[in-house]
Amino acid sequence: MIFDKKSFSVVLCMLAILGTLGGCSAPGASVVDENLLGMADSGTEQMTIIITCNSKLDHFAAAVKERFPDIRLVQDCYTGQYRISEHIARIENHDFGDILMVKAGHIPKTDMSDHLMDLSTQIFPAHFNPNVLQADEDGHIRLIPGPLSFNCNIYNKTLFEENSWEVPGDYEELLALSQKIDRTGIRGFRNSYFDSASQSYQIYQYSVFSALDTLTQVEGQNWHNKLMAGEKISLEPMETAFQDMRRMMDTGAVRAEDMEVTLNANLEAMANREVAIGSGEIDHIRRLNSNSKDEFCFMPHFSMTDGQGWLLNLGFFFGVNNELKQPGNEKKRKAVMELMDFIASEEGQNLLVEDGLGMMPATIGAVIPDDPVLDQIHTHIESGRYIMRPTYDMFSSVLSTDIGGFIRGEIDSREILDKCSLILEQGSAPVQVLGEAEEDFTIPQAGCLKADALRAATGTDIALIAVSEVNGYDPVGGTRAKLYKGFVTEDDITRMTQIHMDTPLMSMSVSMMGHELLSLLEYGATSGQEQQEGKVSRFHPFAVSGVNLTYHLDREEGERVSGVILEGGGKLQPDALYTISYIKGAFTEGTLDGTETGITMTDALRNYVMTEKRVAPDKDRIRFKAAKRP
Repeated sequence: MIFDKKSFSVVLCMLAILGTLGGCSAPGASVVDENLLGMADSGTEQMTIIITCNSKLDHFAAAVKERFPDIRLVQDCYTGQYRISEHIARIENHDFGDILMVKAGHIPKTDMSDHLMDLSTQIFPAHFNPNVLQADEDGHIRLIPGPLSFNCNIYNKTLFEENSWEVPGDYEELLALSQKIDRTGIRGFRNSYFDSASQSYQIYQYSVFSALDTLTQVEGQNWHNKLMAGEKISLEPMETAFQDMRRMMDTGAVRAEDMEVTLNANLEAMANREVAIGSGEIDHIRRLNSNSKDEFCFMPHFSMTDGQGWLLNLGFFFGVNNELKQPGNEKKRKAVMELMDFIASEEGQNLLVEDGLGMMPATIGAVIPDDPVLDQIHTHIESGRYIMRPTYDMFSSVLSTDIGGFIRGEIDSREILDKCSLILEQGSAPVQVLGEAEEDFTIPQAGCLKADALRAATGTDIALIAVSEVNGYDPVGGTRAKLYKGFVTEDDITRMTQIHMDTPLMSMSVSMMGHELLSLLEYGATSGQEQQEGKVSRFHPFAVSGVNLTYHLDREEGERVSGVILEGGGKLQPDALYTISYIKGAFTEGTLDGTETGITMTDALRNYVMTEKRVAPDKDRIRFKAAKRP
């Protein structure tokens, strides 16, 4: 337990009084960049390079620290299922660091060509096979790949050997083997089509078929890019995917009952020898091998159109902020290109593998990992075609229901594609505007807006919201999503309030004395790991509503908070009782005797913006101070 209610009462009243009265800034204090909270002063003349990423890169960052002592790499890391909307918002507002990491499936979501430098004149693109580099018609290369990922079929090798089943070599052999195994009472081939609250696996599996038959070819990739750009083109490649699915249905490899099977249930069935072949990633095969006496191995996916295997896909890409071309940025641009060259090296790629971005380097001649699950597919790896799944988000309103109808035999593919064509013809539906932001918000200012919304929704005196920081520090309920000037939409609400789409953050309320609240503010926000360990790595300030205050980020506990003034102008009274709202889980279980309000953070912010109509950042509510370096 980090602290308990008894610890609040032992806080000296003098400390509370000093906290509420001490509003003057300390001499020698410096203003802190609010968007880079958690970036401690290095005490050296290092050049700071910001990398905006949606997954932590701690192994890579540690190597940069050792290899490039003159560079301090800072991770502006946003995570969670809202990251697609966050990526789009950041690109559209040109709000990212010197290096941008982007997930492959997010690349078509918004045009990045004006925001990223052309890398075609650099040396490091030559480290990769040309087919993994995305060049435009003029030969511009703006992104280089991270490591390769594996996604393919998984089969029970032990079961195959016991029954003398031969691993298929092409698409037709896969279908024939699937039917052969079905006749033994074991399901030959099965994938999950069960839709979770966070993802449509019907669309996912359909997209895999489309990838196998379309995006392994240059013309297919060009078609997909045009589709993403909103061009009115033929949807024939999508029909090909339906034909593939139809063939799988005819052979019993896809059935209506599969829409009730979750991914975990399918893996469990494979472990129990109820299913012989399914699809998955490297983590799934390791899970099977650790939970079963049988040995499981990879088997390539197979394309219906050319019968070949498909194995590798590119998970992440890296680009350079176009602003570095501006005069005066020559030194930083040189340092960034050194880091990009490191990313494009086999060593750099392997470090990114350690950070979970893939399974092996995408560089030419890279050594295939010494991993038993890869032993039988070295040939496929070496000759694999590099693809990503197509993105059919603009058709999700149709596909999310009609793919299930297609599998159940309720609708044919022509009807589905006619609906999609109509959407393409008419364009996307207008986005509902909930309100308007008068200016850009910093991350803490966005946190204060959320606190305002929570306070208004719960009717409390004060609200506390944790703020995520650099290098992937995520306190419970915190995000690194900002609000930008302009219209506020549902996507903005979601990316600012939800880490998991299917698990909204719930709010709590509690009553406490003023000196207890001050102790909470002095201790700061915590992550789940810190709560388990019972200690914090450093001080993490809260965004607030209902009070104004100053944080002294480099001071010890007891001296971190000053100038605490209530919203109406009165002083926080140590012995007065106040109602506080906060996010469930923000404090160690059992620390506060709070009660659930039944109000989600998502609903609170949506309703607040719709009620206020126009919102603006409060630039004076929180003041951050840190000692100046001599």
